[in-house]
Amino acid sequence: MKCNILIITIDSLRADKCFGIKKTAETPNIDKLIKNGFYFSQVISASDGTHVSLGSILTGQHPFNHNISTFENHSNAKINFNELKLNGYNLYATTPDQHFFKTLTSEFHGKDIVSGRPYLRTFEGFGDKIITRLSSKKMQEPWIYFTHIMDLHVTKPIPNQFTDEKFGHDGFDKRLSIIDIWIGKILEKIDMTKTLVILTADHGEFEPNLDYDIGSVPKLQKTFRGIKSVSPKFMEPVGTKLFVSIREKMRQKKLKKIQQNMNKNELRRMTERGHDKLFDECLRVPLIFSGFGVTSSSVIDQQVRQVDIFPTIVEIIDIPQNVLMNGTSLVPFFKGEKINELSAYFEGTPEMDEKFGKSIGIRTPKFKYYRSRFDSNKNIHLFDLENDPLERKNIATSNLEVVSDMEKLLQNILNIKHPMKNNETMDEDEIKKAKKVLGDLGYI
Repeated sequence: MKCNILIITIDSLRADKCFGIKKTAETPNIDKLIKNGFYFSQVISASDGTHVSLGSILTGQHPFNHNISTFENHSNAKINFNELKLNGYNLYATTPDQHFFKTLTSEFHGKDIVSGRPYLRTFEGFGDKIITRLSSKKMQEPWIYFTHIMDLHVTKPIPNQFTDEKFGHDGFDKRLSIIDIWIGKILEKIDMTKTLVILTADHGEFEPNLDYDIGSVPKLQKTFRGIKSVSPKFMEPVGTKLFVSIREKMRQKKLKKIQQNMNKNELRRMTERGHDKLFDECLRVPLIFSGFGVTSSSVIDQQVRQVDIFPTIVEIIDIPQNVLMNGTSLVPFFKGEKINELSAYFEGTPEMDEKFGKSIGIRTPKFKYYRSRFDSNKNIHLFDLENDPLERKNIATSNLEVVSDMEKLLQNILNIKHPMKNNETMDEDEIKKAKKVLGDLGYI
């Protein structure tokens, strides 16, 4: 019997917010998936940006092979879905209205491309779209259903009923509590005995409990919410645009004010993704396998990678792996077996109008190393993860032999070349629209 496959990716969900002592969100449904399946606590994202990392999740390939970025090569992400289609699977999705997702799902049997300002959250109708799709009698088995949830981009206020601290100590965890409720609704619509469920994230995010985070200022949000309750609907988008326009000035002012009073680890939390620093806050993501094909349960602390996700799916559903992948199946873990702990390659997401991210690196269980993509002698960072898991001290200059060894490991991975053939760039109108959305989210 061919099982159904449900893939849920949650934008910006870092690992320590999903599981562990730092989590304050109320997540009974995610917890149940973990209890009845396998949770991988040391999953390393291929990038700190959405398009590059989703490219690795969906292709099983390193970024330098799939070549997917913000504005380029989006159809490369379809390759494994096309293989599933050839093997009798019906493809369905509910995704944000974005070029990447529209291209990814262009040949699906059914899809909902959900427009919003800039993206709808689950509680604004996106969740209802998911439930309607899963409830539809048009969903023909065996199916694969993919959805990408944007709630953790917090440019909009959360509903008043979730502001209580029981849902989390900060806005990030409160939003995760909302997502969990919808995950529960999703799971009610599927048969876990014949559905393989994969829940993961594209990348993490820096500390979300500051005066601004991921494109929002809670105090401004509260003001906008209050104004909206007594004013026309146009006040909220006006407020969001106002915030976006002053966000960078506020950030620079705050950085200057506090940098004398903060240690290095605290100061870096005021930075943003997509630059030349690649800390674990933005690279460690959750990964859950539950349901069909997962007959036992465990929390796995061994390092694995995003590129291992699709090879695992292919083995569980027992179809030929006709696509070249850089990842390794995680199925041996489900059988109580061990596999060698592999090095994880990662790279920075490109900034706007740039083709490549500024930094590339490699992570082993003991060390993390990254440096400039274009010059191996610049921006060199080395961290001893065993003794300095928070990456507070860059030890590169005093450990040149380790740097040399890590560079050799990095080169070994970079030499694994089998790039995809497609070489596509979005047209100017699509790029303009994409930049508008990213601007609304506070990225540019």
